[in-house]
Amino acid sequence: MKMNPIHLNDAHKTYQHDQDKVMTPETTIARFKQRLAESGLHILEDIVRIDNGRLGIPVYFSVCGDEAREIIGKNKQMGKGATPLQSQASAVMELGERFSLFSFMRDGDNFMTAPRNALREPAMSLDQIALSVSDQSEDLPIALDIFDTLPLKWTWSYNLTLDRSVLVPFDWFWTINEFNGSSAGNCVEEAVCQGICEVVERHVSALVSRNRLKVPRIAEHSIKDPVALELLSKFKQAGVELCLSDFTLEMGIPSIAALAWDPGTFPEKSEIVWTAGTTPNPAKALCRALTEVAQLAGDFNSGGNYVASGLPKFNALAQADYVIDPGHDIELHKLPDLSDINIKIEVQRLVGTLAEKGMQVNVIDVHHPKLKIPAFYTIIPGALFRERAAQPTVAMICAKIIYQNFAPASARKALLDMEKKLPNKYYLHFYLSQIDLNTGNYPGAIARLNRAVELGPGNEDLASIYTYLGVCHKELGNYGEALAALNHADGIDSERTDTLNLMGVCHYKLSAFEEAIASFKRVVALNPSSAIDYANLGVNYRAIGDKARAIEYFQLALSLDPNIEFAQSHLAELGGAPK
Repeated sequence: MKMNPIHLNDAHKTYQHDQDKVMTPETTIARFKQRLAESGLHILEDIVRIDNGRLGIPVYFSVCGDEAREIIGKNKQMGKGATPLQSQASAVMELGERFSLFSFMRDGDNFMTAPRNALREPAMSLDQIALSVSDQSEDLPIALDIFDTLPLKWTWSYNLTLDRSVLVPFDWFWTINEFNGSSAGNCVEEAVCQGICEVVERHVSALVSRNRLKVPRIAEHSIKDPVALELLSKFKQAGVELCLSDFTLEMGIPSIAALAWDPGTFPEKSEIVWTAGTTPNPAKALCRALTEVAQLAGDFNSGGNYVASGLPKFNALAQADYVIDPGHDIELHKLPDLSDINIKIEVQRLVGTLAEKGMQVNVIDVHHPKLKIPAFYTIIPGALFRERAAQPTVAMICAKIIYQNFAPASARKALLDMEKKLPNKYYLHFYLSQIDLNTGNYPGAIARLNRAVELGPGNEDLASIYTYLGVCHKELGNYGEALAALNHADGIDSERTDTLNLMGVCHYKLSAFEEAIASFKRVVALNPSSAIDYANLGVNYRAIGDKARAIEYFQLALSLDPNIEFAQSHLAELGGAPK
């Protein structure tokens, strides 16, 4: 069924504290709970405040009900805001957004699987597919021919730039963007505005961080917004240093980043936090960045670790020198301002500004039919994401989808057919190695991976190749050779949790328990929600006779995932109990 046209309606703001909304946070929360009661969905168990009050900026998370845990695969969703009610509203809307998106993905009726050349309805143009991965390679014509015959999951979107419905390959964009661009709001206009801004925020963040761009610092004397000033004062009172940057670049949409650290607690009890915010209004973009810092920072004294997403983590201030001292400032009021009291006007301005950059906005309606909260998945071909491969091509993503979606025999045949058309491509050897690995042909996988190395991939992909060489050698019981490959990977990219986890496993197998502990600690520093790695720490602490720490880590693992059986067994044997 074709997606209905999105007719933007007037959506006047009635709440304009740190965020711009058509209704107050109290009304948002009450309406969300009412929708839940009417739908019978059990997706919200509780709303819990988690900050310890040091900053005085409230952070809440929504505890997922059983239906949400089953659909999303997580136990909580976090919210942010300058006030307790706004943070709570953010937490429940984040839950509604993710539940709606993942429910949409699970419903096969939302998709038609077919190659593009077999579709009878208007589909996204091939130039937009090329733009989606910024592919300008010599292989592009051949790659687009391959894409055109590749069975994909198509769904209806509405192209706000062209003002028409168009089929888009959902699994293609999920492969390159994942959930970046998902949004929910009190009304269609609010949700669409948020989705567009998030994609732009990720795009400029990727450009700045990948290229180490020296963008202007925001002159603090130019900040006049009372809420922004109040937030800044709370950081200052806690002794937290801030560097505010203009991330707008040439996009014409205000984006601001905040780099924050506490000289009194870093690195023992806190981390350097780097986040960005994009909204039509510069002051609101600043507020968004500041409340995001509070959401991730753990009050700069909890010893917690946050998971980096749009921007990378800095482990030392020296790594952030290009951010802290760019050599020039800009006053906040000199940033572009697309804001209006009517969010409809803001959306139109956002779409128009992106059109001037040659970027089209496509939105997929993913709202849940029972929850009835407006929710969208926004696709803007040409927008970058830091988490995406640095230099993808159409052919590379085609190969990845073939490997992921086809049965092993069919995938092997399709990839070998691609190899005839595109010889000596490292990524084809890589994905063929994955088929060998998954079918137990470890020597064959090693040969393919070594050939991929010879073909000279970029560092990001080289780290992945060496990691999988480590996997193969581990499976063969060659733990020393596995560690040699994994150390190569770690030397290229020190923040790959899969590499570090494998290093920990190999050290454990060699009874090098202290080295294993060091590896697993690096994992949880990067991904504090990794229950299995806390459990692995417990195993290794038990192996060196540190019963107290072993119990502590097993309890922590089970608090995150109560179904880890080996953690349950170890904890019981040590006389501990889950917390």
